[in-house]
Amino acid sequence: MSNAVQQIIEQDNTTKLSLPPVINPITEAFIDRNPDMIFDLVDAFGSPLNLIFPQMIDRNIAAFKEVYKKNNLSGQIYFTSKPNKSVSIMRQASTNDVNIDVSSEKALHTVLSCGFRPERIECTGPKNLDYLSLAVQQGVTINADNLTELQQAIEIKKSLGLQEKLRVFVRLSGFNSPRVKFTSQDGTFGVHVNKAPEIFAFLKANIEDLDFQGFAYYWSSASEEQRIVALENALELTIEAIEQGLNPKGLNIGGGFHIQYAKDRKEWMRYVDQVKESLLALGGSELTWNNNGLGFRNEGGLIKGAANYVDHHMPKTSAEDFDHMINLPLPAFDGMSAAQILSDSLLELYIEPGRALLDQLGVTIGRVNFTKKSVNGETMVALDMNRSNLHSTHQKLLTDPIIFHKDPSKCKPCPEGVYYYGNLCVSYDIITYNKTFPDLLPEPGDLVMFINTAPYIMDFIESNTLHQETGKKITIIEQEDRFRWFTDEKYKPVIQKYLNKGA
Repeated sequence: MSNAVQQIIEQDNTTKLSLPPVINPITEAFIDRNPDMIFDLVDAFGSPLNLIFPQMIDRNIAAFKEVYKKNNLSGQIYFTSKPNKSVSIMRQASTNDVNIDVSSEKALHTVLSCGFRPERIECTGPKNLDYLSLAVQQGVTINADNLTELQQAIEIKKSLGLQEKLRVFVRLSGFNSPRVKFTSQDGTFGVHVNKAPEIFAFLKANIEDLDFQGFAYYWSSASEEQRIVALENALELTIEAIEQGLNPKGLNIGGGFHIQYAKDRKEWMRYVDQVKESLLALGGSELTWNNNGLGFRNEGGLIKGAANYVDHHMPKTSAEDFDHMINLPLPAFDGMSAAQILSDSLLELYIEPGRALLDQLGVTIGRVNFTKKSVNGETMVALDMNRSNLHSTHQKLLTDPIIFHKDPSKCKPCPEGVYYYGNLCVSYDIITYNKTFPDLLPEPGDLVMFINTAPYIMDFIESNTLHQETGKKITIIEQEDRFRWFTDEKYKPVIQKYLNKGA
């Protein structure tokens, strides 16, 4: 294990706020054996820099495939590509028995060039005519957000004189049950389940043009009760569709499977408790930027509010979370599980994991520009990157980054902890809203590596605001007991397999 990784794992957790990250074996071995290469890559390609480990997706896919086998289920995995733009990941995925899910016209162009045949592609998301017409021409599966999309797709098909039916899912929303109270928060995706009569009428009226694959939905709530209701509603409508002669092939339950960021559950719970306790302390003990509390606040000595971060150590994650969800007893079906119902009915199960298949596929590195004190005396580390290079619309990464020192002998101890901020000429360019406690204060030229940033973090909302650089991607693979690197665009696993067939 590298000194940098050991630095995080062996911190004195009794005196410092610490949250060691999960690090996959491939990444850990690369860090251990190639610290000089990491500096060389940043020197060559700049900061920020994203390192991609595409071989990890093979393991993640295999874990989900094992759940299908265990539960005697047929169907297909659609890898949701939108959380990351890396083409090396898409190419690696194409060499597996997995389909892919895209969300825009350009993404459809990209995955076609990455080796996915049209029958392996599903188009989701809101669709303009450019996107929809290409989907129709290519004969990919269309996951329809609304009936207008389906009507337009049929009209495009007819205008082109295409005879083959369009493979389609219909996306559902608005799940409800007298047993469970849902929040009143509105949403933009899908057709409300109470519009089922209109959906059935439309599908039957266009049965000559549409090959109805089944209903689809996406439900990422951590609430088991709400997950159960979504499954029940979708299964009930699937059975009704069969009764109405629509012959659905199966059910698409989307993704939303949790992943694990923090190494240990007890450390994670202790971390959350320490953040809350810091809000009640007096003077000099803030653990979050401007004492923001990560969603919590002190009101008269009581902690109020709610977390504005995801749980970093869920009890069940990835394929295990998938297995658990499809085996939950469904009260509306006399306690039978979705896995039992689908298997017994010979219906297929489709899923769309994105985050879970991208788990542990990438890290983001920023080079230290300088350190300084803030107005209130906090130690600040300025990185040659900005918040758009390490940011998500709906989560914060709270785990400790790994520090690579060019010369540790020049570094001072850092008992007070640090915040990382970026290179934008704006006051809100904070990269970490939680204080972290490296053993040594980073010096200019040192590197800070953030772990597990491939899903939704490294490039999901990245921009070149104020003409700052966006992060380049370098692909790292392990081959013949050594590590090789490629630019993201140049890594082609099919060619690598061909070139090494005699090895």
